[in-house]
Amino acid sequence: MAAQRSRGIPLALSLKLGRRVRNVGRMAQIVNVFARHGFWTFIRESGLDRWLTPDQFRKAQAESTVEPAPVREMELPERLRKAFEELGPAFVKLGQVLAVREDLLPPEYLTELRKLHTQVEPLPYAVIRQRLQEELGPDKLANFVDINPEPLAAGSIAQVHQAKLASGEDVVIKVQRPGIQQQIETDLQLIETFASIIEKYSAELRSIRLSTMAAELSRAMSSELDFIREAGSTSKFAANFRSVEYVVIPEVFWAYTTPRVLTMSYLKGTSPWDKSGIQRLGLDPVLLVEQGLEMFLKMVFVDGLYHGDLHPGNLLVLPENRVGVLDFGLVVRISRATREHLAGLLVALVAEDFERMVQHFVELSEPSPDFDLEGFQHDIANAVAPFVGLRLKAIRSGGVLFDLARIAARHGVPMPQELIMFIKTLVSFEGIGLHLNPDFDIFSTCGKFTSKIVKDLYSPEKLRDQAIVLARDAAALLRHAPLQLRRLLKAALDGDLRIQVDSESVEILAEVLDRTSARLALGLISSGLFVAGGIMAHATDGRTMFGIPVPALLAVVAGTGLAFLVVVSILRKRSLF
Repeated sequence: MAAQRSRGIPLALSLKLGRRVRNVGRMAQIVNVFARHGFWTFIRESGLDRWLTPDQFRKAQAESTVEPAPVREMELPERLRKAFEELGPAFVKLGQVLAVREDLLPPEYLTELRKLHTQVEPLPYAVIRQRLQEELGPDKLANFVDINPEPLAAGSIAQVHQAKLASGEDVVIKVQRPGIQQQIETDLQLIETFASIIEKYSAELRSIRLSTMAAELSRAMSSELDFIREAGSTSKFAANFRSVEYVVIPEVFWAYTTPRVLTMSYLKGTSPWDKSGIQRLGLDPVLLVEQGLEMFLKMVFVDGLYHGDLHPGNLLVLPENRVGVLDFGLVVRISRATREHLAGLLVALVAEDFERMVQHFVELSEPSPDFDLEGFQHDIANAVAPFVGLRLKAIRSGGVLFDLARIAARHGVPMPQELIMFIKTLVSFEGIGLHLNPDFDIFSTCGKFTSKIVKDLYSPEKLRDQAIVLARDAAALLRHAPLQLRRLLKAALDGDLRIQVDSESVEILAEVLDRTSARLALGLISSGLFVAGGIMAHATDGRTMFGIPVPALLAVVAGTGLAFLVVVSILRKRSLF
């Protein structure tokens, strides 16, 4: 019985856990939090309760049966959000990743998860000062002539303070909270473990591919925790936009940057959501949105490196209609092949060529083994049919693309994270554009840049670089092929050549060979009987029937019967035995 199952972690599991998880007590704490928020049945059925010691099991069970009144009145999506918020930054980030997966989750879950935020009290300035001294040392810290003790922002991972250097530059200092790195790394390992367990428990949840999301989340947050990486990404984007006057990227002060402290130039601007502030400054809202969108498209299609969290909070409107970009902790790199399909998707969308858009959508996806292409194409055709003939400004880009993503997920073709983030950013710019200008048309705006995108993708310089890479790979292949071929021939001559064959395929092949050899043998016997009958038909002595010697007649009848059996078995594709 379930109640009599042994509590605690089995030895094999504990050894595996020891390699992957630093804090088993944290796992018990997480299970307790989910139990208290109404997920005890799921915990029991999925086997997550096996991670609890007997005392922890009793505590979780007790907390699940004595829910506070506010929790009892909540719906499941709200309970999930509350649990994520209580568990801290790694789980909040997981919820935020799930909140943009309109292709996978029901609307009620998306609505709740978009409310996710972490309530964080700012650290006392004395703690920040001590952290700066540990990271930078007293000599470098002395170069900051003024640090504002009141933070500009306080997040779950870091706190940001404005400061001034002795050389006169206004800067901001991003300081990582003490102890947060180990906590997040532990939680990320646990989230990956949870994801693998949940996928084994539920086929429906398996289709969401939680393990893939958990791995992507782990990579992304690991990068966010390393401020040297963020500084490098910031400098890379600054280099990419050095010749673009309307884009401003903060300058990194490397002398005052460590893995846990990041110092950058201070950008003072207005939020793109502040419509009255933009008008008060005499700036052009339409031009600002167009330039912001062009900046994003350049990141994706020209540079192959784009900001993964380009929402209004990370954008600033600066004087002279310039756009400032902040927070490069999350960046996405995409291959040339992905860029080409994304460009094809965007060009087809602008041209209202929905059939070609679907083709690129399929190319960007990751089909499951049982993917039904015809059913997918049929559902996609029905989904885009209402938009055919409509004016582009009457179509919401996010709605169309997320509709396609939802249909793809239903057919076992969930979209890769980089495509979802691309769609999310387009939707974000569409929202900003419509907020600043009700007549904003994202399709026509994208259309202004599609020809430039295609030109940049297939410019002579890019094609030359690609040809150089192909030539280098071909040269390497030609250089190593003779050696590999010699090794292969030597292994064959020495009798050491081994070929791995799928056992199931071998069994099928053996069955086919057995059936074929049986038919061949019977065919040969049948032919032999016909030949024997022909020879015996010339005999002049012995009994006859219908003027034919009986032995000859019997041989012909037997041969005909065997031949008939062989023909029938071939036509019906059945074995003779």
